[in-house]
Amino acid sequence: MSFEKGLAELERIVKKLESEDIDLETSIADFEEGIKIQNYCKRKLEEATLQVDRLLHPELHPQSLPQDDSLDLSDLE
Repeated sequence: MSFEKGLAELERIVKKLESEDIDLETSIADFEEGIKIQNYCKRKLEEATLQVDRLLHPELHPQSLPQDDSLDLSDLE
């Protein structure tokens, strides 16, 4: 599941819990599923944040980025 699909599923669950007249067992099951999806999305967001931090501050994470001296950046100027 992608982060975006997880968010969409969370929104669906929240709307269902807020708007429908559902029984307690179904509500608890939906809530439990929502917690699992929320934890997944939180983990994906933390991974993305770490990846961005590594890209912005490679000096803080020298072991996490491969050294590629063959990269030619002259085309970017």
